[in-house]
Parts: sequence; C-alpha cells; structure tokens
Amino acid sequence: MNNTSFAPVRRDLYARFGHACDVRVIDSILDEIIARHVSTAKVTDFLPVLVAREAAEQIEDHAWTHGDVGTPRKKILFVSRSTASVAVLAAGLARSLSGNGVLASVAATHPENRDDNLIEWVISERGLAGAAVSAHDRTLDAPDLVVYLGMDEDADLPGRRYVHWDVATTDGMDLTTARQLASELEAAVGRLLEDLDIRPLAHDAEPLAA
Repeated sequence: MNNTSFAPVRRDLYARFGHACDVRVIDSILDEIIARHVSTAKVTDFLPVLVAREAAEQIEDHAWTHGDVGTPRKKILFVSRSTASVAVLAAGLARSLSGNGVLASVAATHPENRDDNLIEWVISERGLAGAAVSAHDRTLDAPDLVVYLGMDEDADLPGRRYVHWDVATTDGMDLTTARQLASELEAAVGRLLEDLDIRPLAHDAEPLAA
C-alpha cells in the first residue's frame, strides 16, 4: 500500500487541524502512524480509516499539550440549487467572518442550475472570490451543519443537522438589491457562527491559515 492511498487522509487532517498545528507536525505524526500500520497490517482495506482516527487523536493531543486549540474546525455545507452563486457567497462570508475558523463548502449542483452575474460581482467586490470550496473537495466526515438557502430546498444531503434560511430569489435583482442580499446573508452567517460558539472575526483581526 503506497502513500497515495493516504493522500485523502492527509488533506483531511490539514483541513481539520491546520489552524492549530504546523503542517510539519501533522506530517510527522501521520507518517509515523502510516509506517507502523503498513509494516504490520495483514488486511489493508480499512487501513486509511484506522490511520486517520489514530492520527487525529495524536494531533489533537499534541495541540492541547502545546497550548493550542485542539478542537477541529466546524464543517458547514451551503446549498442553493436554484442559484449556485448565493451558496458561494454565503460560504465565503462564513470563512471570512470566522477568519477561516470554519470549513465552509458549497454543495455541487447540476450543470443546468444557473449562476448569477450580479451575485458574482458582489462576491468579487467583497473580496470573497475563491473563499469557498466545492464539496467535491469534501473531507472524510459529514458536515456538522447543512444550510439550505431557500425554504423549498429538499433536506436530502448528509449532515449532523440542517437548517433552512428564507433567502430571497435573485430573479429581477439589480446591483443594489444584490448588495442588500449579501448584507442580509452576512448578518445571518454572523448569528450562525455565534450559535456555533464561534466569535465572528473583528475587521482588524488576523485570519487563521486556510
């Protein structure tokens, strides 16, 4: 079993603990565990899962021992099947307001589901372009929270819990209204972070490494 088999585990650990541990520490712990398990395992089918679990425990212990925050970042998945750009905006706001203290991703949508040029303009205007990642880059665990951006969205995606937000349709919006929607989403995301015991980042604070 080669190291490429553990690449998803490594990415997941970077995402979960990169804010609390240097990546060299994560690599060192993970590589030692991989080497030990590979040298003794007779059946390798579930080896990545076992390695991931043990590595997470050791990294968390290291973070606490060295005085860093050892709690993994919360994972939030934003879903807007009618207008994908709204989900990108919400996820970007979540990462920005939390200083990368949460892992905010966007659910993949069908190709026929449209983007919205005005919302994309506002995303760029607020400096949020590239702030959200697709759920195609998902980590090993289900999200802690799925946020459906629309009361009619089907709650059909895996997650520990979910909420529906009553978000206005972007049909017929002008730029002023799109900016207002962004401000309303920003307020909603701020309240959500507080509900998750995550203090929204002050404007002059330094964000964590992504």
